[in-house]
Amino acid sequence: MDQIATKRKYPRFDKDCEIRFKILELDQMPHSATTVNISGGGACFRSESEVPTGSVIAVEIRLPNTKSPVVAMGKVSWVKPNKDGTFDNGVEFWWLGYRGEEEADTVALGNTRTE
Repeated sequence: MDQIATKRKYPRFDKDCEIRFKILELDQMPHSATTVNISGGGACFRSESEVPTGSVIAVEIRLPNTKSPVVAMGKVSWVKPNKDGTFDNGVEFWWLGYRGEEEADTVALGNTRTE
């Protein structure tokens, strides 16, 4: 068995999930990305721009066959440039939660709800 696989606390699944993330220190608009793989402790996501290592990010994850997204806070642990100009970013989750349908517009990503 692979040494990395035996060190993992959570199983990792290869899934393409749509995500939105916001780098909290930079107070910017959310970015869109796609997960490469995901687990209960973190994820690897592919983005068009590099996310600085050490950045604290808010993440909204759209899982298949679910109405409401999973939300998370975490820290970018590593970044790897790809040949196509995209970046694979590893994020370690510090907190994970579920947002109900009535909270679809998230404060964590800086959106405000209009009634």
